[in-house]
Amino acid sequence: MLWRKRKKRSTATGNWTDKAAGKIAGAGIKLQTKFAETMNKRTSKLSNQKLKIALVIFCFFSGGFSIYLASHAIFANDKNQPAIEVKPIHVPKHYDKTGSEINEPDNYISDELYHEIQEYKRYMDSLGQFIRPGLQDSIKLLEQIYHSQIK
Repeated sequence: MLWRKRKKRSTATGNWTDKAAGKIAGAGIKLQTKFAETMNKRTSKLSNQKLKIALVIFCFFSGGFSIYLASHAIFANDKNQPAIEVKPIHVPKHYDKTGSEINEPDNYISDELYHEIQEYKRYMDSLGQFIRPGLQDSIKLLEQIYHSQIK
């Protein structure tokens, strides 16, 4: 008796995804049951002969549609469209760069580039516009590299 209570508690405190899946499955079963009951009510008044005719018609149309879908998939004129298409993965150009490569001693900022950066900053200030935060960080980093190579 004690073991049964523990088992019930452990299932009651299960994962929330299990609970959600149980509720979804329960709702699906309720929907199926309701559909079956309404179909039984509608067909209960029909004779056996009419039920057999309805079954044959249903099988004829559903089987015909299935054959149409299968034949269309096999014999369709869409030869230009491949059945399986493999697309290359787009990888960013500098995905494996950490940013520490900028501080390497091989990097060199020329005087021309430094003056262009200063002109750009003055131009943006004269317009009264802010420089994007990422671009501002890059400008500061380039200025630091330039000043460190002068020393």
